[in-house]
Amino acid sequence: CDHHYAHAASAFLPSPFKEAAILTVDGTGEWSTLAYGIGKGTQIKLEGDIKFPHSLGLLYSAVTAHLGFRVNWAEGSVMALAAYGKPVFHREFNKLIDVKEDGSFQLNLKYFSFHYDLVMTNRNFARLICPIRKPAEKITQVHRDLAATLQETTESTVIKIANNIHNIYKIENLCLAGGVALNCQTNGKILERTPFKKIFIQPAAGDDGGALGAALYAYTQLYKGKNRFEMKTAYLGPEYDDKKIKEMLKSRNINFQELGEEELIKKTANYIFNNKLIGWFYGRMEFGPRALGNRSILGNPLNSGTKERLNEKVKKREPFRPFAPSVCWEYKNDYFNIKQKSPFMTIAAPATCSAKEKIPAVIHRDGTARVQTVSVKENPRYYKLLKEFEKLSGVPVLLNTSFNLKGEPIVCSPEDALSSFYGSEMDVLVMGNFLIEK
Repeated sequence: CDHHYAHAASAFLPSPFKEAAILTVDGTGEWSTLAYGIGKGTQIKLEGDIKFPHSLGLLYSAVTAHLGFRVNWAEGSVMALAAYGKPVFHREFNKLIDVKEDGSFQLNLKYFSFHYDLVMTNRNFARLICPIRKPAEKITQVHRDLAATLQETTESTVIKIANNIHNIYKIENLCLAGGVALNCQTNGKILERTPFKKIFIQPAAGDDGGALGAALYAYTQLYKGKNRFEMKTAYLGPEYDDKKIKEMLKSRNINFQELGEEELIKKTANYIFNNKLIGWFYGRMEFGPRALGNRSILGNPLNSGTKERLNEKVKKREPFRPFAPSVCWEYKNDYFNIKQKSPFMTIAAPATCSAKEKIPAVIHRDGTARVQTVSVKENPRYYKLLKEFEKLSGVPVLLNTSFNLKGEPIVCSPEDALSSFYGSEMDVLVMGNFLIEK
């Protein structure tokens, strides 16, 4: 299956739409770096593309490397850093990339070396903007401004592309995939600044979702399968029952409490309200790079210090990195200006004045947040926890970040969760119906 057809299939075929425009944007596939087309029923047709070495994803990765971050790993750090800078390098970026009104673009290869070397930018890039930052070097305002200009360029280019696609197909639904589709700030801008009314991004929008896309492509395009499923949740991974968890805890002589669901949720909400950091492990693991309430670390969004403590003591990462809010879906517009549900945490939305005042720990420097909406149907236990926290705080919102330590994947098994819990400064671990305190 062609790389961008796999992306397109992963975007459209699990979507709720019978008909939608499709946009895939990444570093590179075989040769395409961007493709667009249309999906109807079970049929997909890509009708336009941009080819390597001209790539929006590789531009983002090149600047990521230039700023001293790890490529294909820390692009999210650059997106977060952008909120602390100003997009002052417009003149310089006009030399790096030529973007037409329809969103088509070309990179000026004079400034890049990724197409022939193992490094991504060259001396011309360094002379144009700033020298390469080494990973241990201090982040300065120049670095923040470079990140901000990159993010604004990405957003404005994708918006032009989306507007052009809408002009071609006259459809109000858009499905996105590819690594650039994980740029939640850009996704939010599409809803704000284009005629598209609804967008869909399945949770593993990057190359990990290519497996899903290839399978769906084979079923529908090659074997003419007519059935489609709507991906309403990301809870598709392994799960571990209470018997397995209890056996593991006993074998390691861990002190624990075994509680009924109602008491467990009340105790956990109280701990969070009293500023404890909770490892939350329940049900099937999430598909994709976002923890969505089954393999999460939870904290109090009302306390601005929660962000600092999590970054410093648990995640051990840069202090500018933000955390996401989980909100009961029916209250989403009380706290965020978002036009649709966001169950996969793939859309950033402006926070309301009330949210900025009440839940500062989950509001980014630029006044936005990467929102996860939670319904009782999608995740009953997590929804109940949000409602229980609302009884104590008046706010149906929790700070939610992935249950993992720096450099590690999200925990999968009870053993993984226990290791991360004791390897960090989390206060309480909840696994299934068991509660462990330090």
